[in-house]
Amino acid sequence: MMYRLHVLIALVLAVLVAAPSLSAQPWPRNGNFAEAGNPPAGWYIDPEGATKGQVKIVAGPSGSERILELLPNSRNTPSEKPLGIGQLIPVGPLRGHELAVSVKLAASGGASAVLGLAVLRKGGVSDSIQLRPGGEPMSTQEGRIVVPDDPLVEGLILFLVAEGTQGVARFSAVSVTPTRKVGTMPPPSLGKATASITASVRIDATRVVRQIPRALFGTNLEVIREANGLWDGANQRLDPEIVRLSRELNLGPVRFPGGVWADTYDWRDGVGPRDQRPSKPTHPGADEKVRNLFGTDEALAFAREAGANLLITVNAASGTPQLAADWVRYVNGEAGKAPRNGRVEIWEIGNELYMEGDLSGGHLKPEQYADRFLAYAAAMRAVDPSIKLAAIGLRNYGRYRLAARDDWNEVVLKKAGSAIDLLAIHNAYSPIVAGGKGVDPADVYAALLAAPLLIARNLKDTWRDVERFAPTRTGQIGLAITEWGPLYAIDPSSPWIDHVKTLGSALFVASTLKVFVEDPHVAVANFFKLNEASFMGWIGRSGSSWIATAPYLAFRMISTGMEQNLLTATVDAARYDSRTVGFIDRVAGVPYVDAMASQSGDGGRITVLLINKHLSAAAETSIAINGAVGVSSVTSRTLTGSAVDANTGTQLPRVPGLKWARQQQAGPLGRFDRGAPSEVRIDAASLAPGTALTVRIPPHSMMVLSFEGVRR
Repeated sequence: MMYRLHVLIALVLAVLVAAPSLSAQPWPRNGNFAEAGNPPAGWYIDPEGATKGQVKIVAGPSGSERILELLPNSRNTPSEKPLGIGQLIPVGPLRGHELAVSVKLAASGGASAVLGLAVLRKGGVSDSIQLRPGGEPMSTQEGRIVVPDDPLVEGLILFLVAEGTQGVARFSAVSVTPTRKVGTMPPPSLGKATASITASVRIDATRVVRQIPRALFGTNLEVIREANGLWDGANQRLDPEIVRLSRELNLGPVRFPGGVWADTYDWRDGVGPRDQRPSKPTHPGADEKVRNLFGTDEALAFAREAGANLLITVNAASGTPQLAADWVRYVNGEAGKAPRNGRVEIWEIGNELYMEGDLSGGHLKPEQYADRFLAYAAAMRAVDPSIKLAAIGLRNYGRYRLAARDDWNEVVLKKAGSAIDLLAIHNAYSPIVAGGKGVDPADVYAALLAAPLLIARNLKDTWRDVERFAPTRTGQIGLAITEWGPLYAIDPSSPWIDHVKTLGSALFVASTLKVFVEDPHVAVANFFKLNEASFMGWIGRSGSSWIATAPYLAFRMISTGMEQNLLTATVDAARYDSRTVGFIDRVAGVPYVDAMASQSGDGGRITVLLINKHLSAAAETSIAINGAVGVSSVTSRTLTGSAVDANTGTQLPRVPGLKWARQQQAGPLGRFDRGAPSEVRIDAASLAPGTALTVRIPPHSMMVLSFEGVRR
């Protein structure tokens, strides 16, 4: 819950003109509610929100303290304008500062009290925090947030809101205080190890933020070339090594037929006896023809053997609604019988049809796509009303502009939002440097590791599209990132094309997964792609063997190592400013250390993900767990290597007539050309047990800490 910030902006803009400077008074104005009023002086309430309950100022137990009470009524159901008050804090001299946010709050009788603070950046939200009480009595909650030293940051919105339709939410002693100037270090350089940096991570074990959906750990299979080798034609079976490696990932939904092939694919070509299936061009106008030996039944069988389920993308370019409905019917099997190899719950209608020049040749205008989506939805739901349908969308941001029309989301959500269960977006490829000749490798990797901050902002902006253009469906629509991952180039002449497999790319994977996990609206994510002998497979080829890449290892550490309940993890660390590279804009104030925490269902285990994005300095990182009084043991697992471009040694295929460019080394100490399984390793260690400890994260590395036997 971050409420509809575009509405809150309108709520509080009225106070901006009269707001004094930072030096004139502490923030917010009238944070102790000594100046009465309805709303209290300095605060603003939307007239519609005011009809959803009462706003009172009452005396606290001490007599001198004043308490804001919000008493919601039956009209205060989730909406764009809840019962609450807001205030806009001019950013001015707050840029580049860490802010300490503090409030005393409590709630009872079915209400919830929420304080939120958001940093507004032109075109979206840069960052935000929320503070909530554990119940009664009133208790002080604290948080910290950094205001980037960025001229595009326009202000801060502070709001106090009551959730629920009865009871009371109480607030007092609200304060926003700049604690220190947050200096940013120069962009990281590649070279010999430098002096270590310091960081601190505070974990709150008293409240679960959300349950982490397993569907965030999905992947993509491509139908082409026998699923890139997943189908062993010589032995008429699934390749056992790929199946084994896939099973170890604890996968969520497996998207099929994968990427651009979805909008050229006729599923009927991939069923029935394999020796009778037709051979067709790989895409319109292609010389290469392939026989679809890996079709629907093989994909369903793979998902079952990998312990996953299938997500199918139907052909919305050259296909028809009836063809898609027949596919649903085929997967579901004969009436009264079980599905063929496991039910398919999520069906995505089309792939990247918002792009001009899409390889499928199926580019559509958003009006055309919305009409087509509705026709497909009606036909497919007539076969199975219980399926979930994903519509494709994308909100362009900065240099990341793949949608031909900026109003794609608006048009599709307005026309077809009533039938949409998921909005499927591809906003998380990075850094896309294309040719990339002459680009500083340090800048490339610094931009790559800054990109998750841009992805997080775009997800928030995308969700605001849902709120604005399909407001009655905000409780039913989720976000699905059905393709994402490190991507440098697609042209074989690029010296970056094969860097998808490096340790630096693995850190991007970990940091981006953290973004998905922490966004409450992201319900599905599928990395691209599972396996390939070329440059994008996270399971790649080395000689005659399939082996795991560094991104695979990072993904596995999180998909199998994190627990089901997300906790809050607050990081205080040195920061850097990245430079514009490829599709990735400059990002100010990128923390060198990322952290994410989770807890088992019984509360007995807490796991902490730590990522050190510094390219040459170790991070001495202190960990403190609030709400735990002891643990029985602590272990660590660290994914590391000798350079940011270290890799496990997968190889690009030798194809007649195709020449791959010599790949870029990451500086004088780069290890790209020395790839081998030993170049990227996972080190395990046992640590002294305790709820407060300090660990050393090597440069360009990630660590998962496991606290066992947690006592509260």
